[in-house]
Amino acid sequence: MNPWENIQYQTIKKVKLKATSADVEFGNGDTAQIELNVLLPFTKEEDLHLLTNDSIQCNAYEIHFIFNNGQKISVPWDKIRVLSDKNFSRFMAEKAEEQAKLIGMKLRRLREKKGIRSNDLADRSGLTAQTISRIEKGHTDVGFSTLRKLLASMGYTLRDLAAQELELEAEKTPEKSYDFLIKKLTRAGIDSNLLTKRIIPTNVQASIVGAQKNQPSLLLDEAASYVSTVFNWPLQDVWSNKELAVESNAATKALYKMPANANLNQLKAYSHYAFYLTQLVLKASTKSVLRDFPDDAADFKKTLLREYDGIDLESIVRYAWDIGIIVLPLSDSGLFHGAAWNINDKHAIVVKQNTKSHARWVFDLLHELYHILDHLQEPNTSLIEESEISPFSENLQEREANSFANLVLFDSKAEDYAQECVEKANWNLAKLSESVKSIASKNKIREDSLANYLAFRLSFQKQNWWPQATKLQITNPDPYSIVIEVLKEKISLNNLNPIENNILKMAMNT
Repeated sequence: MNPWENIQYQTIKKVKLKATSADVEFGNGDTAQIELNVLLPFTKEEDLHLLTNDSIQCNAYEIHFIFNNGQKISVPWDKIRVLSDKNFSRFMAEKAEEQAKLIGMKLRRLREKKGIRSNDLADRSGLTAQTISRIEKGHTDVGFSTLRKLLASMGYTLRDLAAQELELEAEKTPEKSYDFLIKKLTRAGIDSNLLTKRIIPTNVQASIVGAQKNQPSLLLDEAASYVSTVFNWPLQDVWSNKELAVESNAATKALYKMPANANLNQLKAYSHYAFYLTQLVLKASTKSVLRDFPDDAADFKKTLLREYDGIDLESIVRYAWDIGIIVLPLSDSGLFHGAAWNINDKHAIVVKQNTKSHARWVFDLLHELYHILDHLQEPNTSLIEESEISPFSENLQEREANSFANLVLFDSKAEDYAQECVEKANWNLAKLSESVKSIASKNKIREDSLANYLAFRLSFQKQNWWPQATKLQITNPDPYSIVIEVLKEKISLNNLNPIENNILKMAMNT
């Protein structure tokens, strides 16, 4: 499997200028140091010297360099990888060569369809017969103006060229192999890690790979059947040349919150997968609803304190299940951070976290619960959290959900507690940890949650207090295992067929 087929290879995590170069860190941990005059080859040297870290805007897939005159130059992830990864650069060169051969083949077939000889086309287009021969054999790149001239000389348009490509693809009979399967599915937006770690069972993969070139057709069909089950694709389409597309139904597309440059295909694919898992949990669920939803944060907190063990992760998860909201934890990285669904008037929350911090899990779960209680009362609606939840979001719905979480955690006194902590520490960050412990103990609130609130608040003032806040976190037992254990109590895998059973087990890491 090529590393560039993994979304983390493509994702830009951060970039920093150093003298005459840019240091880029990718989602998979790779780093690259590239000279600015190589990255921006047509930019004047004096303009490059004026660039600072404040001149840079970065998203997951592009770096934007903003110059003093207002000019913006965008550099995509693949250009950075071509300059820093020889294997990827070689792959892109081979891809360009394949593209040149494909265009040449299409031009030759269009010429032969009309019975035009190479010499005649040379006379019509003004190109030499040798040039046309090299283009048709894929030995040279063809510019856009030359391509249009050749097509016009034969009475064709660019649309005819595209139609010829479809005709060529239709004539091909794909080789049924595991490599073909993975490459086709990644083109549809399904991350290779999702396929190999969460959808296709490891024993099936091992048997296929162990067979090397003589991969049994039945084993390949078994691997493909898992994918077709999750994404609702006919098995014959999976093994055909037909390009696959992830469905966009009302329950998986409503209310996306995502950056403009995010990879929509991969987000849709993972959202569909999470939605499918949610349907499996609903199908496997053995518990009935015991009570109505709480009216507000105060009512929610009162019930939580009266009937459960308090404002801790397990208590909130159990309360959610008892009022008919399933909670499904996922531990995959990237793509989205969480989701809330109303599926035919049955409610579900997906929390996707890699952190061990109980406070972060508690806040995110309360945040998503508010979306269920207030925003998702209409059947078949959803809200997808693409990025990490911020307690200080500017989005109105997010502010409301954050307010609910903060009311449960701090009543309405989060800012008061924060100010009290800072004052008690004499505005000295070195003393803030002790003041957080003291204020939390005095007011009987979560120490770790108050520490996180302060760290977020201070980050907006360009103060990094996260290392100290991290030391105040509860991390044991693993929060993921807590939510999974409650989930296991509430479902019966016997309600699922064998494929569904395996997929849900892989999702739960069991």
